[in-house]
Amino acid sequence: MEKKLSTREEKAVDWLRNEIEKDKTELEKEKRRMIESLKDFKKEDIAKPKEKLTLWKKIKRVLTGS
Repeated sequence: MEKKLSTREEKAVDWLRNEIEKDKTELEKEKRRMIESLKDFKKEDIAKPKEKLTLWKKIKRVLTGS
């Protein structure tokens, strides 16, 4: 069998497919790096928990208007 010579357009399409595959693998690697870096943070460092007000603090807030 003869090996079919690729046309210019086929070469361009093959190159594009290869670039898309490389981009996908790089994106997956970057996602994994991002996930690993986020795992190092504590939940409290990212978002501070909302302070629960006691009854007296609520009354004081209503009376003082603050």
